[in-house]
Amino acid sequence: MKNSATWQFTVLDRQRSLWGAAAVMAGFLGTCIPGLVLNFSVGIVIGAVLLVTLPLMYFMMTWSWRQETITLYHDRMESALYGTVYFSDIRKITRPWGANAPGVKLRLANRRISWYMTRSSRAVRQNTPEEVAIFGDFLRHLEAALSKQEQKQFKTSDVKTEDTHPSPAAQLSQINNHPNDNTSLIVGATFILLITMVVAMCATRGRKPDLARMKAASQERFYSNKQKLDELVARRMEKEGGAFLYTNDHAATIKLLPEISTGNPLNIELFQYTEASRDIEAILANPDSAQLDIYIIAGDSAIRRMRSDTSERQFFFRAYDPRQHIRPAGKPWGDTTGQYNDPVLDVSWTVTLKDTSHMLYAIDRSIPGISMMLSQIRLHPSFRFYMTGKVKQGMNEMAFTEAVITLNKLLHRNKVDTITFRITRI
Repeated sequence: MKNSATWQFTVLDRQRSLWGAAAVMAGFLGTCIPGLVLNFSVGIVIGAVLLVTLPLMYFMMTWSWRQETITLYHDRMESALYGTVYFSDIRKITRPWGANAPGVKLRLANRRISWYMTRSSRAVRQNTPEEVAIFGDFLRHLEAALSKQEQKQFKTSDVKTEDTHPSPAAQLSQINNHPNDNTSLIVGATFILLITMVVAMCATRGRKPDLARMKAASQERFYSNKQKLDELVARRMEKEGGAFLYTNDHAATIKLLPEISTGNPLNIELFQYTEASRDIEAILANPDSAQLDIYIIAGDSAIRRMRSDTSERQFFFRAYDPRQHIRPAGKPWGDTTGQYNDPVLDVSWTVTLKDTSHMLYAIDRSIPGISMMLSQIRLHPSFRFYMTGKVKQGMNEMAFTEAVITLNKLLHRNKVDTITFRITRI
């Protein structure tokens, strides 16, 4: 808690910017497509689009700005927007694309964060020169703190290695010494793109868009890619091995799959398969890059992904009861209003083993209140419990059988009849 200094400035919130951009695009499509379908004149369509999109762009730019406060310590910084950021977690520092200088993006071990300024007379809103100076001062102090941290680690390290990649401090120094400014170019290009899209769509208004055909083509592309992905997963499983499941849910299944986005932020039916197709094609282009995770599919089709975060021997647990609802934080006790809309009990956790001699201890200490949770199997017929693991992470048949025997000891200790459990594998 020594050698601390604090800076305050305003920055663009990246997540809010993305949502704002989605709102602008939704306003554009929601105005342009109906106008063309109803065969309005080009002038009316362009006027309606500008009337909707320009205010949305303005509110997007203003809503995206947030107040940031950063306190810098010798080994970390405390951010009002991102919380605690330890220097040892920083893997890479780059300049955000489209950012004014000064501006940085930090790639940490498990997330990415970014700050950047805007200085342009053509921007809807811009940082003041004082804020830019404050932020530049913060970056210089951060560079110095990172350099000290890296020098300290180098001196105390037993093994000296030559790293051909620049250190985070060196990367930040490069950014501090080479500022740039291209915000006005991006704002202008975005506006020109919107106008170009309006003109292009108006120029072809005589041919009404065949949305059904476009949807069918998108769906056909998705299922074609999915078939190729299934073949890829099958080949990977032959090489890496499958997975095991031990559960009292007799209708449950497991699958090994890479992470595929199924999001549709605009909630437009035409784009239902767009994100998934893009992810699948990226995986097919580099077949060995994607990690295969276990997906537990309960008997009622509720899916839970078991994400692996280590190469050590590891297996997973899931507790699921669709009839038990979790009271949200802040909801008063005894308030039953909308209780059936509260989230159901569905939790998962991981047990990592460096050896099998302490497996019983590891499972028994894997989550607080595990004995109470296991007792739910006996007390609630709808309670489902799952244990699963991958061969690639050391859970071969012998290891998983040992894990089943160990778990059964805990189940018997809580008077749970294990005759209702069964083992399956893929």
